[in-house]
Amino acid sequence: MSENSVFRRHFLRSSTLGVAALTPVAASLAANARSGPSAAAASSTHEPSTMTQPTSNAFLSLLKRDTTALLLTDHQVGLYTGVRDITVGDLKHNVVALAKAARILGVPVILTATMTDGMWGPVIPELLAAVPGVQPIVRSKINAWEDPRVAAAVAKTGRRQLLVAGVSLEICATYPALSAKAEGYDARVVLDASGTFNEAKRTAGLARLAGAGIPVMDYASAAVEMLGDNVDPKANEIYGALDMPFATLVWQVTEGARKK
Repeated sequence: MSENSVFRRHFLRSSTLGVAALTPVAASLAANARSGPSAAAASSTHEPSTMTQPTSNAFLSLLKRDTTALLLTDHQVGLYTGVRDITVGDLKHNVVALAKAARILGVPVILTATMTDGMWGPVIPELLAAVPGVQPIVRSKINAWEDPRVAAAVAKTGRRQLLVAGVSLEICATYPALSAKAEGYDARVVLDASGTFNEAKRTAGLARLAGAGIPVMDYASAAVEMLGDNVDPKANEIYGALDMPFATLVWQVTEGARKK
């Protein structure tokens, strides 16, 4: 066995990062492979350009409140009972906070649910209360985007950036995000406003999103990114809606210090 082979085996056994540590490398190798031999040949025969080339990397594009819509899929009572990768309390808190922040910022919210009169049950009442007047689109299609009413509701907003959250992560959030991206939307998935039923499903969903180049965000970062400026008149209301425990603690400590 060669010295390099021994090193690789030792690394995979001992690294605390494991396969996750190799993901960026694998992505880089895949990108290079897609470029093909002709690209390599071209790079060896031409001087490097001094001009910055335009990029379509979704990870470099920031969300804007006037270009973003929020699609919430299958946040239903029955599905919530099976969620294991996040506590039900945290999941409810995060998706409700995100929906409230979206409403404050004027971001359209689209709700959809699967067969609410069957085993999955109704949309959680906390979410319905957070977006009064928004009627869930009840469908039978597993991929929400395949229901023409859902895709049409998103298109009607005129927004091309799309935040998606759902239960389960690897199906109800991932499938419409993939379909939306295929149709030219800048789709993102909100991880902690989604949930699934075991670690394998979570890993599979995240891997598929990464392979498709779909960014994964957390609920608070998504809202703050759309807020954009802490002197915005809506900032206090946004942070109140997000209800981030650490931020509340900092505020309490600061207020206590001022009163001394």
